[in-house]
Amino acid sequence: MDAVSDAPTEEEITPSEIAEAVRDAIEAAGGELPPQAQRYLSEALDAVSDGMPGDYVAMSLYAALGVLGDA
Repeated sequence: MDAVSDAPTEEEITPSEIAEAVRDAIEAAGGELPPQAQRYLSEALDAVSDGMPGDYVAMSLYAALGVLGDA
């Protein structure tokens, strides 16, 4: 996500790769995510599918990480 949100680099991350990583994270948790973290991850998936900028997607993912860090 940092590659997308910070500045253009040679590393290109596609929306499909971002969505796949988010889905994998949700699946790996096996339904054990705090509700607020689940909401942020769902928002990130929606943002990817809606074509929102990488910064917006990254913000949702960082929020989910914050919730998970507090758990």
